[in-house]
Amino acid sequence: MTLTFRQQLNSRLRQRFYRWLDKRQPASAEVRLRQHLLFVFPTAYGGWFVLLIVLLYLFGTNYQNNLILLCAYLLLSLFCFCILAAFFNLYQLKISAGSVPIGYAGSAVQLTLQLDNYQHKKMCAVSGQNFTPLFFETLPKELQLDLYPHRRGYYQLQRFTVGSSYPFGLIRCWTHIQLQQPYWVYPEPAELPSSVSTATLQPPDHPDQLAPYYAGAPASAIDWKRLAKNPWQPVIRQYSPSTTAQHPRHLMVDATGLALERQLSEFCALLLQFEQQGQSYSLSTPGTEITASHGQAHLHRCLQALALC
Repeated sequence: MTLTFRQQLNSRLRQRFYRWLDKRQPASAEVRLRQHLLFVFPTAYGGWFVLLIVLLYLFGTNYQNNLILLCAYLLLSLFCFCILAAFFNLYQLKISAGSVPIGYAGSAVQLTLQLDNYQHKKMCAVSGQNFTPLFFETLPKELQLDLYPHRRGYYQLQRFTVGSSYPFGLIRCWTHIQLQQPYWVYPEPAELPSSVSTATLQPPDHPDQLAPYYAGAPASAIDWKRLAKNPWQPVIRQYSPSTTAQHPRHLMVDATGLALERQLSEFCALLLQFEQQGQSYSLSTPGTEITASHGQAHLHRCLQALALC
């Protein structure tokens, strides 16, 4: 019962703290770290360091030992220097969102954040709920975050932490950043049977016209039935470009429950296959109707509709 009460208390305090952060630093496309966004506090090692300074000062004043007092003052000066060094190590660092990344369920989504004024920023750690913590001895120009979402959908990058204990680990300076950085997670493409992939490549059964056979014509184009009736006049089948191009493919999402996820995975694989073959396709989902077309923009529009089902 005590543990449950403690968890509820921690949850309420965390929610209140994040609401305060939302007012102090609302979500934006870029964030520049200034004084009101940076928190500075001694680490556990720094706390013991302060205790050592206090003990040295007490011993120095008690025994009237100037050498011990001088050592305490030197350590205190070092501690104050670490406060300023830790603060200015992150001060004026600019973090901005990049392009909207895409990925598939079950695999990592690579998200890139742009950094400005990153030179001479040392011993920095980046951590968050959606990705593995990262540590940099020197900050790079770009941050590569590997996100691992569990489900398909449209997501926003959650608030993450950038901190540093530069230079001696006595003081920690950190901030909690909220960026307007969305990303898409499409359904995981299923492995289609080979019969489905070959069926899409088959030509229509009825040719547009017949033409006399000429040297170099493919054997698959010969009309073998007519050749058996009249072997002296072989003919080949010809298809016009409008006939060869298949009719637009239409996919309709109509499953529910576990069958819905399987259907979305199959449709995702089919859409990728249609786009690779240059076919036109359309999609119908509950509440969405996408007309037939093709191209990368049309493909992502269809995949986004599948992700939101």
